[in-house]
Amino acid sequence: MRRSVIAAGLLLTTSVSAFAQNLDALSDALNHLPATLLVGDRGDIAYFVDVRVVMGLADGKPDARPFFRVLSGADINALASLARTEQSEWEAKAGTRMDKLVYFAGYGVPPNAHSFWGLSDAAAASDMISTLESIGFEHAGAPGVIGNGEPQRMDPAKRDPSDPWRTMIGAAQFAAAKGSNVVQAQTPQAAMLAAAQQPSLGENPILQTALAGLEQSVGDSQIVQATIVSPLFGITGIDPMAVMSPSNDLEETKKRLEEQMEMFGSGIPPYFGGIVADIQHERQGVGIALAYPDCTIAQQAADAVAARWVDLVSEDAQGQITANTAEGEDGLCAATVSVFVDSQDTPQNPAYRAVIETYMRGQQGVLQIGES
Repeated sequence: MRRSVIAAGLLLTTSVSAFAQNLDALSDALNHLPATLLVGDRGDIAYFVDVRVVMGLADGKPDARPFFRVLSGADINALASLARTEQSEWEAKAGTRMDKLVYFAGYGVPPNAHSFWGLSDAAAASDMISTLESIGFEHAGAPGVIGNGEPQRMDPAKRDPSDPWRTMIGAAQFAAAKGSNVVQAQTPQAAMLAAAQQPSLGENPILQTALAGLEQSVGDSQIVQATIVSPLFGITGIDPMAVMSPSNDLEETKKRLEEQMEMFGSGIPPYFGGIVADIQHERQGVGIALAYPDCTIAQQAADAVAARWVDLVSEDAQGQITANTAEGEDGLCAATVSVFVDSQDTPQNPAYRAVIETYMRGQQGVLQIGES
């Protein structure tokens, strides 16, 4: 029997500049990621993991494996090695200490995977580059980039699962500082471009609106990890060009979305993009914020997601559901849905998994656009 309770939708106004402290790290990560990701060919355009929150989950639990909770579709070498290595050994090869790390963010798949080490400040990022040089990294030809070998060359002899700067085939990695971040990529050119000044996701009104909605939906919960999504996340089995705009022009994107509203019929209307977050308060939960042209459509979407959750999601991910809206940037509005699960804490958050794993498996899920 489904035990979810759906709270009445309310129209609330949230200032996009008044981010709660628990969104600071996510907001900073978005300011380092390129805005072009939103018009890429993936629905899960980027992933974020708050290192300090994850480590805090292990406080007072000597046998805990906090990074087991992380469910990332991005190829973030540092996270993979950290999950299976003693901290002291990992730090010796990472070039920095855990107490200097704030978050990891990443996007893409090999050979075009990018990772962003979010550090406490720009000085920590500069120190990390210096430390990597002291343990064997050398200038790699591209301005401001250092590396530990030849790009994309398989070298099984150098394969080291505990080393965040080696791939599973022993290939070299390349690093460049970008403000308080250190960018990690598989070629010097990719690292240089990722570290260059360019429009960021954090400047995009779609993601600003999603952040405003997420702030409202999660309250004083902590963000453990998050997936930033484009419309492709919700169009399994549908022509992507039906909802994707070939440019970052917001008015063009609005027009294309409005043209497609009738085609998709009832259910969840097409969204511009959004954020799905694994959240932790007294209970585990998920926070969803999707950007729409106005709050009427956003409320329709929030109610549809909430109803679909009750019908489609497994019992272990059911709980208290709240569906609201939040006004955002440039006239946009966020559909916000939060679910706090009834089940006791588990190693991986069942509510977050319910959204992310269906996408990874190529299945229709709760954020499927149109009828499910």
